[in-house]
Amino acid sequence: MGLNSLREIIIIMRYYTQTKLPSNILYLCKSYLNEIHDEQWILTCEGLYKYVNNQLHKFKLWLSEDDFASNNLNIKPSNLKWVKTDTVYKIPTKHVILNVKQHSYKLHPKSNTSFIIELTDDKIQDYYFESKEDLENHSLKEDINSFLSLLN
Repeated sequence: MGLNSLREIIIIMRYYTQTKLPSNILYLCKSYLNEIHDEQWILTCEGLYKYVNNQLHKFKLWLSEDDFASNNLNIKPSNLKWVKTDTVYKIPTKHVILNVKQHSYKLHPKSNTSFIIELTDDKIQDYYFESKEDLENHSLKEDINSFLSLLN
């Protein structure tokens, strides 16, 4: 793994909220939709495989040992990340394929914070905020608060 890919992993952070999503969340956020991205995740006992720029890559789950302080936003940074380890040319025989659709929402085009909703079979499987900013950053807090206000 090169230094550039390591830098990318460290810069982008996921933040989870305990706020429940309303059933019409995709409708409520549609004016903030920035991008819809389809991915095919190939899950195996050896890790996650997926195509990036038409090349098959293997990813391993990485657990950060960072200890995050509690905050008044009810937001928790994730200490799990999928780290790209290798470019590969074959998929293990035993695998499961998940078709994941990622909806990315931004309050404004130049925002460093995105609200991501992941769907499989048109059902929400995961949702989180993704940002280059630290949780103590005022801009990140404002963006998260704005999105959370849409959910109420």
